Amino acid sequence: MQTQGYRGDVLFENLELIRTVQAAGGRQIRADGVYVRRLPPTLGHFADQRVRQAYDSQTQPARLAVELLLLPLILVLVRRPAACAALAATAVLLAEAGRRRAGGTQVFDTWTALWAPLWLLERAVTSWIALAWRCAGGVPYSGRRLRTAASSPAALRRQLSHLNLGEPK
Repeated sequence: MQTQGYRGDVLFENLELIRTVQAAGGRQIRADGVYVRRLPPTLGHFADQRVRQAYDSQTQPARLAVELLLLPLILVLVRRPAACAALAATAVLLAEAGRRRAGGTQVFDTWTALWAPLWLLERAVTSWIALAWRCAGGVPYSGRRLRTAASSPAALRRQLSHLNLGEPK
């Protein structure tokens, strides 16, 4: 259901809210150095969320393209151990750079970046499963299927143009 912009029937509610506020002329202020402690879910709950997390990327075309390219890339490189090692090392280095940003070293253990290659492999597979779910009518969620991950910024701007309070920052 959609009323004046924000849709509650999307999967990626956080992005939907940010995009709706921006489309109405508001702005997002990020607090990159603020960390909220989260307790890990059970393994079963975590596994259940993996494809839904990948489904969120369908509202971010560039990210989705990269994630969908991962599986073919890995399949091509699997016979080239040095290339696989280079891809894994690159993933670890990028994850470590992210960990060091905005005080992250105070919150995340030094070994956490080492999980990046496994996450890449997981996302390489789950992105394709999420795409298949989209083709089948949407991702299963709470007993129904959600087709939309989030509204596009352009669609929200068109819909909310009458509310625009200024140019988004």
